[in-house]
Amino acid sequence: MKRIVVIVVAVLLLGLGVVLARAVTQSAGARSFPADVAAGAKPIAPDFTLMLLDREGTVTLSALRGRVVVVNFWASWCDPCKDEAPLIEDLWLTEARPNGVAIVGVDTQDLSEDARVFAETYSLTYPLVHDDGGEVARRWGVNAFPETFVLDRAGRAVAWFPGVVTADGLREAIAAAEASA
Repeated sequence: MKRIVVIVVAVLLLGLGVVLARAVTQSAGARSFPADVAAGAKPIAPDFTLMLLDREGTVTLSALRGRVVVVNFWASWCDPCKDEAPLIEDLWLTEARPNGVAIVGVDTQDLSEDARVFAETYSLTYPLVHDDGGEVARRWGVNAFPETFVLDRAGRAVAWFPGVVTADGLREAIAAAEASA
């Protein structure tokens, strides 16, 4: 009997070790996306198709190829996101949209209704999508809010902003994406 208990415990520990090793490997792979961007590697951004938050329809990231794209990950409960939202909206209205730059706000780890109230509170008009369950955020290696990526016309990430972006920083990243070959 004692031998069976030892074998069962050993099998359970081995299984737990495999599960933990797999989780670490998967999270390290996802987190490498922002690290690669920060290192200047220009990786292709993971594609997604997500439902629009405030109206019918979806946004597919790969459908925006050919345009510079700003992807901003946020949540309604995130205090820094509250500071950042008006800045992104202003940039969208005054510079990005008139110049063909797409901005997509990805609400994640949040309730859809709370996100809709946030969008109304800050009068956000750029496309907002909901990452139900946070799968897209995990694939992008997002682990704090806000996080913003700027993609060139080929869908390669040329800039990553962990934390609140500045208008000048975002403008510079968009210019770099426009110049990227």
